[in-house]
Amino acid sequence: MGQGSSSSIQGFSVESLVSQIQNGRYKNIVILCGAGISTNAGIPDFRSPSFGLYFKLRKFDLPYPEAVFEGKYFNKDPNPFYGLIREIYPSQLIPTDTHKFFTLLHQKGLLRRVITQNIDALEYLGGLPEDLVVEAHGSFRRSYCTKCSETYELPWLKDAIFHPEKNNGVPKCEACGGVVRPDVVLFGETMPSRFCNLAHNDLKNADLLLVFGTSLAVAPYNGLITLTKSQIPRVYVSKTKPGQSTSTLGSFLGLNSSIKFDKPNDLVLIEDCDQVVRNLCSKLNWTQELNKL
Repeated sequence: MGQGSSSSIQGFSVESLVSQIQNGRYKNIVILCGAGISTNAGIPDFRSPSFGLYFKLRKFDLPYPEAVFEGKYFNKDPNPFYGLIREIYPSQLIPTDTHKFFTLLHQKGLLRRVITQNIDALEYLGGLPEDLVVEAHGSFRRSYCTKCSETYELPWLKDAIFHPEKNNGVPKCEACGGVVRPDVVLFGETMPSRFCNLAHNDLKNADLLLVFGTSLAVAPYNGLITLTKSQIPRVYVSKTKPGQSTSTLGSFLGLNSSIKFDKPNDLVLIEDCDQVVRNLCSKLNWTQELNKL
């Protein structure tokens, strides 16, 4: 498939995957996904050296670079966080073919859950219902006032972020003037209870695990792949190898390179996520349906 590389143990292949989907083998597909599914939407992976995170942060006069991602520093000074967000996120968010593929699996009754590391809300914009998405790190889909708890939706937050002249660069509550922050998990904060409650149960009941766009280098998210039953096929799709860190933030980000895909039913595709999706849909005769989404 494509121009990347693939590997499998004991014969599990793309053809095997396609055949078993066509034969109705899978009804409880669980997807783990990360930044790699959104790069084609114009959202860079800030962990990648090519993004130049440290260089971009120099302008913010931080006590140390990692402070931009810390909850306690956001409470002190939210300007660096929102300044970085303006550089990371495009003003128009458009779901990729990979996001649409997730929705297509749902429409065909094959999807149990998408468990995402991403905070960009593109899973919802791609058409997935809220109950099928579990956010490991929260989402920009919701935001709230840190003073009075007034809540806001994504369109409001986007407008506030991309029109800094209205608020000196920091979104402010219309009710009380307090700082508004997205409902995301920053360093030093606990992960959402919904993630903790659902992820383990979903993985244990999965009949197929698809991993898209995450190198699984960050704990505790990377440990989820160990929760599936031993005979369940696991398909890994990313431009980087499993467990391979591309980050310069190192141990601060909880990086871990011990993740391996070496079971009999594992399939590793080191390729662009959208290209793999288009090839799969072509083999499944789903291309027309994908293009309509």
